[in-house]
Amino acid sequence: MSENFQDSEKYETITIESKVREGVFHKVVKEIKSGKAVSCSCKCWSKGGKACAAMRGIGVD
Repeated sequence: MSENFQDSEKYETITIESKVREGVFHKVVKEIKSGKAVSCSCKCWSKGGKACAAMRGIGVD
């Protein structure tokens, strides 16, 4: 299930600072139509497939 999030008409990338680690930023990909987060650059998402606090702050399905 590898989606292409490069389509700027469907997705936007939002940079959110980590609340836990100072100086660390999450790059959250948000689907414009639904307003929901669909991906993140953090280890929680990339390694474990779990939505991080930054993604939950935006909203996830």
